[in-house]
Amino acid sequence: MPRHGAPRVPRVPRASRVSRGHSVEQARRRLAAALLGAGALAATLLTASVSPAAPPAPDRGPGAASSDVAQLSRD
Repeated sequence: MPRHGAPRVPRVPRASRVSRGHSVEQARRRLAAALLGAGALAATLLTASVSPAAPPAPDRGPGAASSDVAQLSRD
């Protein structure tokens, strides 16, 4: 608050503060992108390497539809 009725002078941010803030934001975005990519890669590798918990039902062939309600398309 200005004292004794003196006009308030707006502060101009220093160049170092602005550029540092920008570089921190850019680093955060890069880190987020890297973590997202690493998570997607880990999920893909885990899915490819882990066998299913239970074997397929004996009355169904591999890759068969899992629902009795599903209809085959005869296009």
